[in-house]
Amino acid sequence: MNIKPVKKDDLLKLIEIEKDVFDYSASIDDFINYFNEDTIKIWKISDQIIVGFVIFYQVRNEIEIIKIGIMESCQRKNYGSLIINKIKKLNDIRKIFLEVSVKNTQAINFYLKNGFKKIGIRKAYYKVNKKRIGFKIIIWVLIKMKYLKFILSQ
Repeated sequence: MNIKPVKKDDLLKLIEIEKDVFDYSASIDDFINYFNEDTIKIWKISDQIIVGFVIFYQVRNEIEIIKIGIMESCQRKNYGSLIINKIKKLNDIRKIFLEVSVKNTQAINFYLKNGFKKIGIRKAYYKVNKKRIGFKIIIWVLIKMKYLKFILSQ
């Protein structure tokens, strides 16, 4: 399996995966905007075909994961963990944040398995069609151990 930055030619395949996996999928324009933004990275995971992707912000020593999408037929095969582990290995990253719906138990279990901790809940935070949607979002964080040891030793 290879995890590497996407090329513009890959975006249509990512949209295909996006529509297959998410209830509220992003548009091709959204993906193009992400692709053109300097602080946002999009990686694909592939062998002979693209099976998934991650979109994340990197600002200084922190990362916020916007989205991880793995083809349904490839879920529960460790591809998401491979992506998380590659992000964890980036130099000087101290914290990784993300948000997930409280209703998405599959994602919650995935993030717990990968070392994330719940740090808060936002209630009715997101808008769909200009109305606040009524589900809660859990905010998760993973703090790298070397950073945690640094905090504890001061």
